[in-house]
Amino acid sequence: MTLPQRQSHIIKQKTGPDDPELQANLQEALAQVSPEDVIAIADELAERHARLFLDLEPASAKFASSFADIASAVAHTKANARAITNTFSQSDYVIFDQLLHGDAPAPVRVAAFVEKLNALDTRLALELATGLLHNTFPSQHWLWTRWLWDPTTGTGILPLLAGSAHNLLADNLADGYARVGAVNAMSMKFAEGTGLWTDELASDEKRAPFANSAFLACAYAVYMYGTTSWRLSRDFNELLPSLPNMARRLLGLLKTKHS
Repeated sequence: MTLPQRQSHIIKQKTGPDDPELQANLQEALAQVSPEDVIAIADELAERHARLFLDLEPASAKFASSFADIASAVAHTKANARAITNTFSQSDYVIFDQLLHGDAPAPVRVAAFVEKLNALDTRLALELATGLLHNTFPSQHWLWTRWLWDPTTGTGILPLLAGSAHNLLADNLADGYARVGAVNAMSMKFAEGTGLWTDELASDEKRAPFANSAFLACAYAVYMYGTTSWRLSRDFNELLPSLPNMARRLLGLLKTKHS
């Protein structure tokens, strides 16, 4: 005798992404992030920049001794951070000097770095390259992470904010990096309409270079929380981490107890 299959009490039956409850969950999730949270995350990024990335030189003893922390800063999981540190276990950091200080335009340097570093998954190599550039020179360079735009799956927060992936499609890594930067900048128009983008966030000279990354990480956390809680029962929603701490994890920051 075959027993009828029971519907899981964890996963709710939904009709699709246009379900009104999903929209309600996204609004509820957005309410869980305040402008003060975005400011705090930008400040934490600025503090980490001063401590870990300011005047960073790949040939220096500081770079070698701090490399595990650098890897954790540019990877959003412990496994990815370990993969980076294991790849450079022989302390051969010459490749980073060309990335950070080469004469070629940044998109070309990023593409060359990723192509040379074939021991790593392309997405992780991109996160390492752009994470180093952005954290070292935050006013000049931007991130390209899989949660911003993953061309292999067509997912990320940037196409959601832009309304489509059209402006992100590229034939090569260099063009892809330039396009991510352009859409990244365009997304600030959306940010201003959320209430999370404030003068206090954008006008402070230390936090302003990290305002964009802090907002986008929070926006992705809102989306992930909203869509996940849409599918989970209330009991399991309570097990999810807070949205500000989800955003911190995306940016390689430590979670805080009060968020």
